[in-house]
Amino acid sequence: MKQPKKMRLPYMNNATAILLTLGINLAIMVALNWGKRFGLVDVLLDAAICGVTTSVINVFFVRRYVTRALENKTLPANLPVSRMMMRLPKNPALFAALCALFFGIVTPVINGMIFAFYDFEALLFGQMLVCKLVYVCFLSAKILEVAIFRYVQPDVTGIIPAADVPPSPLVKPPLPHISYFQQLYNSWLTDFGMNMVLGLVLGGTIITSEDYVMIAPTLLSGILVGGIISGIIITFMVVPSLAKKLGSAVANGEIPRLPKRNPWVAWLPKNNWLLAGTLCVPIILITMTVFTGVLTFFNFQSLNFFQFFFIRTAYTAVLVKALVPLMLIRYMQPQK
Repeated sequence: MKQPKKMRLPYMNNATAILLTLGINLAIMVALNWGKRFGLVDVLLDAAICGVTTSVINVFFVRRYVTRALENKTLPANLPVSRMMMRLPKNPALFAALCALFFGIVTPVINGMIFAFYDFEALLFGQMLVCKLVYVCFLSAKILEVAIFRYVQPDVTGIIPAADVPPSPLVKPPLPHISYFQQLYNSWLTDFGMNMVLGLVLGGTIITSEDYVMIAPTLLSGILVGGIISGIIITFMVVPSLAKKLGSAVANGEIPRLPKRNPWVAWLPKNNWLLAGTLCVPIILITMTVFTGVLTFFNFQSLNFFQFFFIRTAYTAVLVKALVPLMLIRYMQPQK
C-alpha cells in the first residue's frame, strides 16, 4: 500500500500559497492599473483589494491543506488550544469573510501610514509594483499563520491534546508574546543608540551651542558611507548572538547534524566573532547595494533619521532570515 506523502504546515512550507497569492494580486493590479500613477486614494484602494483577495485565497488553501493532513494523519501530535480562536467561524467561507473584513481595513491603514510617513505625492506604477511584491509576501505569511492556528483547533480536527504534554512548537500563535515586543524594543533602542554614538564620532550627530541635538539627514549622495556604517553595525550586533544561539542548539542536540560535510559552508569559522568578521565585508557590500537601490528607485534624495531607521530595520529583518539557514548549515556540519 502506498504511504501518504509527508506534509508540513503551510507557514513552514508556504511558498505555494504565497506565490499563488502574489501572482493573483499582481495580475489584478496590472489589469486594473497598468501604467497608472498611484496617489494616496489609489494606494488605499489597491491595499483593500489586496487584503480581501489574500485572505480568501489563504483561508481556503489552509482549510484544504489541513483536511488532507487529517486524512493522512500527518498533523503534529499535540496541537495548541485557543478558546478565542474556537469562537471564530470554522466554515471557510465565513472565516474568509471575517479575515477579508479585518485585513481589508488594516492593510490600507498601514499602507496609508507608510505613504504619509515618507511624504510621497504619488508612486509610479513600477514603484508600486515593487512595494506590492514585498508587502504581499509578508501579508500572506501572516494570514497563513492566522488560518492554520484556527484550523488546528480541536473543534475542527477532533484531536484533544494531552494535558501534561506541551503544545507542538510547529504551530505558533499568530499573535507574538510580550517578550517579542520587549526584544524588538531592546533591539531598536540598541540600534538607535549605536547610530547616535557613531554619528557623534563621524559628524552625523551635532550638539549645538544651545545644547540641542541635531541629527543630519541621510542623503543619497552619501548613502555608500551610510551603507558601510550600517553594515558594520548589523554584522556585529546580529551575527555573534545568532551564531551563539544556533551553535548551542546544535551542540545540545536540539538540531541534528548533517550526515555529510558541505564544502561550500564548512570553511567558515566556528568562533562567533571570527564568523562575524568573515561575513562583515559581504554584508557591507550587500547593505550598500540595497540602500543605494532603495533610495535611487524611490527617488529619495534625503531621508530624516526615522525614515531611514525604518528602512534599515526592515532590511535587517530580511537579512537575518537569510543569514539563519547559512549559519545553521555551518554549525550542523559533522564533527571530525
